Amino acid sequence: MGNQIIRQPTGKFAIFCSVTDTIIVLDATKREVVEWFARRAAEAARRDARRNVEHVAAGEPRTAYFQFAMSWEEALAQDRKHQGDAWKEFRDG
Repeated sequence: MGNQIIRQPTGKFAIFCSVTDTIIVLDATKREVVEWFARRAAEAARRDARRNVEHVAAGEPRTAYFQFAMSWEEALAQDRKHQGDAWKEFRDG
């Protein structure tokens, strides 16, 4: 399932949706096709970030990150271990 780029006889491009079995973009240039996919990816990333930040703000980081959820102290320890700089700023408090 997904979207497929199809070249039209005119040389322009269409996007076919296999979920609805319909053409959802018609007469697009290469650039327009790329931008269409980029917009969709950006929207999905924003949606995911909003959901995750709400879980973390509500004190539910495991809902967002499952067993990979870290506390502030764990994140600073990893930062230090891997030569990051954030731990230096917060090492005294």
